[in-house]
This record gives sequence, structure tokens and C-alpha cells, in this order.
Amino acid sequence: MNIQLLTPKFLSYKKNNENFHSSTAMRSNLAGLNADTVTFSGKINTLQEASHNIGDAFKAGYEAKIPAYKVLAARLMDTMEATARELEDFGLIFDREYCSEEHMVKGVKSFISKLKRSGESPLDRVRGTWYLEKLHDLSIFSEHILPALEKRGYQIAAVPDRVSGRKILSYKPDFDVRLNNVTEKSKKSLPQPLRDVASFKEQASGYADIQFRLIDALDAAKEKTPLEVIIVAGKNTAQAKRDESYYVYDIVRALKKELQISKIANPAVNTPEQRVQNNIGIIEQQLNAHISRPLYTNAKNLDIYHDDSQLPVELSQATCKALTGLVEGMRQKTKLYYNARLREVASDEYKKVIEKMIKASSEYKERTDKTIYVEDILEKRNQLLKELRHNKREDLELISRVQTRLTETIEKYGKQD
Repeated sequence: MNIQLLTPKFLSYKKNNENFHSSTAMRSNLAGLNADTVTFSGKINTLQEASHNIGDAFKAGYEAKIPAYKVLAARLMDTMEATARELEDFGLIFDREYCSEEHMVKGVKSFISKLKRSGESPLDRVRGTWYLEKLHDLSIFSEHILPALEKRGYQIAAVPDRVSGRKILSYKPDFDVRLNNVTEKSKKSLPQPLRDVASFKEQASGYADIQFRLIDALDAAKEKTPLEVIIVAGKNTAQAKRDESYYVYDIVRALKKELQISKIANPAVNTPEQRVQNNIGIIEQQLNAHISRPLYTNAKNLDIYHDDSQLPVELSQATCKALTGLVEGMRQKTKLYYNARLREVASDEYKKVIEKMIKASSEYKERTDKTIYVEDILEKRNQLLKELRHNKREDLELISRVQTRLTETIEKYGKQD
């Protein structure tokens, strides 16, 4: 997308949308790539050679830009550190060790993984973190942090808001306040455009922050790279985010965003696909309830209230057994689903469905000879069977990887009775 600049008063927006168009085209080109799954490590497994080429092209293109991203990250790091020193009386802290170059520049594997999940080029290629104990006092952000950033050549980015076809009708600030219990007085301290886009709502997991993207106005590049900045209550919240990401979020994200069977819309009740999706929901609920929320509650208590009383972050033996059973149940239901689909596609009755698919294809519409031959049916059937076998293999492999990560989660948080 074309990340435009907001003026210091957040009133005027640039109208060039060239990058937005290229992003839209990219999403259409990713149809094959987006249909596949990705491992926790970011390894790509593609169905067709075209997908290989697309993935390799994006990987090579991203790798070529990493040196430039490191330059932007180094300046952002220096800016964030200098701003924190300037505003230390307000409690702003920059942890250079936490915001090392390794963490500030998104790695290739992470980039490709997110690209495949969303179908859009990830914007968080460069990111930094501040700590601010008085996170709910938004006047600190609007009256001190934002002016300090503007003074050093940074502006909050704008992203397309209303889009009609390929035409961008309006933009909005790339900004959010993901906090519960923000007072009306604190909200009103924000400039109106920022207030309008803020959700003022924590994540379902309990994670809370102020997040926004910046544009380095001093960057000479024609296409500006958005720089993501998050502000959390303190180092305990930052560590909780790391732990929760590895032991919970990676599992849930893989199941909801990468598992093909989880993307089937409106499955019938008690079908294998519906049971798989139901299991995913239960796994997410249990991990959030017993790990994510207490992790973030404990961290915020320490960072904001200096209260060292801690909620238990643990999974009972019964919950561990249930989670293991849910994943194993997903494996069995996934096999049932794909085996049934393979039999259906291979059946004589499916011939009419295949004929409709062929007639709906752009290739058929361009053909002079509209006759659908036996060879056409066979070719399309084989293609569908190949895709189903591929997705079955990929889904079962992903469930195995989830099971491995879940075992780590159980080993760390499982209660020893």
C-alpha cells in the first residue's frame, strides 16, 4: 500500500496511490502462493512452480532491501533512545538491548510467512519498542512524544481508508490505542484524527499497547518504508509478549491462518471440517484463559502498579490432556475430510461439477471450440485431486508441527500435580 504522510496537524493527505495499486496487483498474483501453508520456521512449500517463482522473487526482493532497512532501523533506534532521554521525567524508556538490530528489522522467514498468511506485503519491516509506565495518559504521547518525533523528521503514516475499485477516496492515520479503561479526558488529549481511528480496546489475549507507523521524512527514497513503533507499559509486558507469542500465538495463528481446512466457510454442523474449526476455537480459548491473559495481567501489574502478586500461569493436567486430545482429534477429522473430498472428486457424479468449473474458466471463455472433451475432464479432475492431496499433506504436517509446539507449551506451563 502507499503509505502517505500526515502533516504535523494531521490535516492534509497526499493523493498519489501508485504503491497501493501495485500492492493490489501483488495480492492477485499471490493466488497460488497464498493457498499454501507455512511452517513455524517460515519454510515455504508450494503447489506449483509458479508459486515457487513468486515466493523466490519476493524473498530475493526483500533480502536486497534489508541493508537499507538496517540504515532506517539504526536512525530510528538512535531517535528513540534520544527521545527517551529527553522525556525520562515522563517515564519513557528505550531498551537498546531489547530493540537490537536483530529485533528491529524483520527477518526474511518472518516476512515470507506473514506475506503468505495475509496475501499483502507486511508493513512492519522495521519496528521499535518503548516502555511507558503511564501508558493510559495519552497527553504524554500527543504533547511530548509526537512533537519530539516530528522535530527529528518523523511523521505518522497514513493508509488508505475508503477505496472504490482502484481509486483511494480518503486516508487515515496508521495509529491505534489498544488499551482498556482510557478516560475521556485522556482520549480528548489526542488530535481528533488519531482519536477517530483508535480502538481503545485491548486484544482478546489481554495484550495492550499504543502502536503506530512512522515515515522518515528525511529518507531520500521515493517510496517511503513505514516504521512500526509500539509503546508498552514496561519490560515485563515486553517479555510477556515474547513468551505469549511463542507458546500461544504461534499455535493459534498457524491453526487459524495457515491450516487450509480452517478456512472453509460455513461448514455444516458435525462435519469433519466443522469439528476441526470447533477444536481450534477451544484450543485458542483455553490457551488465552490459562496463559495469555494471566501473563499479561501479571506483567501489567508489575509495570504499572508495582504489584508483585501474581496470578497462576499454568495448565492443569486435565487441560493438558484435553488440548492434546483436541489436536489429535483434528488430525483424525482432517484425514476424514480430505479422504471424503478425494472420493467425491474421483466419482462419476462429480463430472458435472468439473464441467461447470471448466466453463467458468477464462481459458474456456477464450476458446473457439466450446466442446468439453473427455481429456478436459480428466485433466481438470487430476488437477483437483493433486491439489487436495497436497493440501491434505500440508495440513497434516502443520498439525504435527503444532503438536510439537504445544508439547513445549505443556512442558513449560503444565501443572505438576
